[in-house]
Amino acid sequence: MARKAIPVGPHTHGLIEDARIDLARAVLAVREGENEPEFNLPEEVPNPLDDESINAFRQEIIEILSEFDPDELRPAEQRCRRIRALADSKGITSLTTIVDKQFSEEQVREINSQPDPLCRSIWAFLNARQTFEDAESFHFARQFRDYGKLYDAFEVELEKAVALDSGSIDEMALAAKITKVLELKTNCTVKALDLPATTAHPASIMLIVRHGGPLSSVYDHRDDGRRGTIYFRPPNEATLIYTPSMRQIEVCADSPVVRQEVAGSFAEIALGHDVSQKPLTWKRYNLSRFRSSLRLDVPRIDGYEIKFARVLEAEVRLGTWSRKLLLKVAVDDDIVDVADRYLRPNNIFRRADGFSRIGIAISYNRVGDEKERTLNITISGTKSCNLQSNKDPEERNLGFALLDAWGILSAFQQIDPNDLRAMFPQLIDLHDRTEDEVSGAYLRELGLDPDRLIQGGLLERRGRQDVVLIDDDDVGGEAVIKPSAREGMVRTEGAFGEDGGERPASDLEMYEINRQWLHETVVLLIKPLLTKRASQILDPDLTLLGAMQIGGAEVPVYFGRRLYDLKTLERLDLALRARNQAGVGIVLAASTEMPSHLGPNVVVPLLSNLSPEEAEIVLARDGLELAFRNNFSLARGGATPQVLRSGKQSATLHVPGKDALALVGADQITIFERLVDANKAGSPDKQVKELMDGLGSRSPQQAFRKAAWESILNNYISKGAKRGYWRLVVDTPIEAPV
Repeated sequence: MARKAIPVGPHTHGLIEDARIDLARAVLAVREGENEPEFNLPEEVPNPLDDESINAFRQEIIEILSEFDPDELRPAEQRCRRIRALADSKGITSLTTIVDKQFSEEQVREINSQPDPLCRSIWAFLNARQTFEDAESFHFARQFRDYGKLYDAFEVELEKAVALDSGSIDEMALAAKITKVLELKTNCTVKALDLPATTAHPASIMLIVRHGGPLSSVYDHRDDGRRGTIYFRPPNEATLIYTPSMRQIEVCADSPVVRQEVAGSFAEIALGHDVSQKPLTWKRYNLSRFRSSLRLDVPRIDGYEIKFARVLEAEVRLGTWSRKLLLKVAVDDDIVDVADRYLRPNNIFRRADGFSRIGIAISYNRVGDEKERTLNITISGTKSCNLQSNKDPEERNLGFALLDAWGILSAFQQIDPNDLRAMFPQLIDLHDRTEDEVSGAYLRELGLDPDRLIQGGLLERRGRQDVVLIDDDDVGGEAVIKPSAREGMVRTEGAFGEDGGERPASDLEMYEINRQWLHETVVLLIKPLLTKRASQILDPDLTLLGAMQIGGAEVPVYFGRRLYDLKTLERLDLALRARNQAGVGIVLAASTEMPSHLGPNVVVPLLSNLSPEEAEIVLARDGLELAFRNNFSLARGGATPQVLRSGKQSATLHVPGKDALALVGADQITIFERLVDANKAGSPDKQVKELMDGLGSRSPQQAFRKAAWESILNNYISKGAKRGYWRLVVDTPIEAPV
């Protein structure tokens, strides 16, 4: 007989088994919302010295929790996951660091008296929640620092060093500045902490910026069976680390715009730096050139004579972040010869997917000065370099000039708003792509300069294509890429050595789209159109931008992408019909292939409603308003039931008094066309055999995904008066606005 699965999650189970039993029970007894169930755990805890009673008590807790559904146990599982995260090796170090900064001597003695890291983490969660959450922020910041996720590093050029610690930061002024630049609806809070030096990082200052996100809502199924709406403002957070010795600002946040604005606000308020005159420098380091050679040429730099430049240290990651290979040589060694001699000619450095660390030694002298000098440059990953910590501004400038000459350095330069506006149609095309990677050839066809987009943060380099497809009479199918004697060109060679001709090397360069930054850029260009701004990402392909005034009413405005994809279309239609309380709105579509409506909303193509070049905003407001008014009645169902096709595989069902329903696939369209015809003929009930004739299935339910079917059953389609019949559900239409 199959054993019943236990719904208790792994983190909850692990905490019950490993923690001191009184602390485990206390954590599981916590309720942070009215919707969380009461577990009714036993009040009396066994004697800690009685192992048998303790084990029996642990098993009893698991059995009690096993009576609840996984959804009911999810909040407890999330709390246990957070607690265990601060109990591992790096987690407990983060907790200890913050505890030492915030706790009184009595609190330190109390937490240190706990028997192990898990118990100390639980004690902090139960007795000092704010400190626990600050430790979580620090722990996450350390992870971002190490792995580069949701992370940016900015460098600030100060005229003179600023003596700074957490106590000298005006938290109130900084919070007010961030609230203003991010256009927050509620005030944010800022907390500053000093971070001691570690083996990996110098002494730093950490700021935790907590602020509310866009107003959101969820449906709540009440005990009486009715559905209600809970409105809430989700908590957002940004963590900033400033390292005075490096003059570097690091920011972790889920939005690139937030990262940039928070860094700029900190530089202005805390460092007294005029960002408008000297913007923060956002540098990226591209180490991919070392895949072809670890040797460096000697470029010409005005004012300097370069004697040599050599790579002395190279580190690559082997599959995962925890595995790495580091090769270090002396300044008189040739690192290429050493690698070939001891690691064989076809060594890992020639085949590396990516370098995580490169150390370079430069010998030079200044023009007119006979003194021979040396400069060491160490680059770690894509965002960290030791040059900024160099106190000599001339050496810093020389180092960055060399990295630029070698094609390693890419400095961030905000693209001028007028230039962004001019390339708006191309950015929309780029944003509407399914794949995140794009070739140089595709960018050339769009008329976009990849180097400029990289400097603006919209793209990142991802290497070069190794294989291309050739549709030619002599060379068909795949062709490999070979070097060419002509500069800037590559050769293509067929599977049997056939010459496929030459192509520009730039066409085969691959780039990755920075989705977040591109999305923020596009949204920023659209926002001047709005009278109310409340950006909220509802789906990876759907964003609520805010509202615009039409006929004295606020009309919600959404931005949708990939509407040519049928699965995306069905998913977004379902999401928007669930938001029908917002009223009829506008969906600005990035795609040219699209339905006329999505839920109770009019779909309007962005690229067909561009403003003239001399206009202040990128979209023509009059065109959007006209499209909205012309299609309003159909968004609410129109005057009579009808199915309007927008392509071979997509259509929209309009039923008076109901939100428009997007239909995807031939089966869905055929089913509702037959139901509409039956309704118009005066015999609304359609026998299932006739309804499904030629469709290869026996029930209309099989043409829809589960969630979509549940949303339309008894709303758009229902069973007929007789068994085996189906009919269209028809209601009363709503008047259009004047």
